[in-house]
Amino acid sequence: MHRRPAPLLPRTFLFPLALMAAAGSAHAAESTTLLKTTRSWDGTPYPAYPAGQPQITVLRIVIPPHSTLAWHHHPVINAAYVLKGALTVEKRAQGEGSTCSLADGEVLPELVGQVHRGYTGDEGTTLIVFYAGTAGADITVPDVLPARDTPAQPAPPCRDLAKRNGSQA
Repeated sequence: MHRRPAPLLPRTFLFPLALMAAAGSAHAAESTTLLKTTRSWDGTPYPAYPAGQPQITVLRIVIPPHSTLAWHHHPVINAAYVLKGALTVEKRAQGEGSTCSLADGEVLPELVGQVHRGYTGDEGTTLIVFYAGTAGADITVPDVLPARDTPAQPAPPCRDLAKRNGSQA
């Protein structure tokens, strides 16, 4: 006897089914979109993904209090989640919208191809950073630039800048 395989359900149908099944349990899963964007925090549209074998890298980065990271840039799209603490990010290019700040539970759609750095204040920071690159390619490239003092004035929250520039969080 020849059996016909069961028809495949489209993915758009399966995901809601999985959520409905979970909803009936005492410990239903909850999903919150933390970030959905096509642009970095300064409003720059993200480039297309490079060709090649995709590779996801996730780093836990701990930055001590009163620390300034070296100038660097990322050739790949990435996003940082602030697990603990606070961080100010600064683009090398100066002017309005060149710095912004993050706190616990906030997400930053990082810059791609633009020189920047981060620095902490009185408390240290722990980040979880997700990089979407290709196998064997750099995710961070150091940039050797002259030193510059960190700005004295507080930076606006990145979430405000991102909303103004078309990002969704």
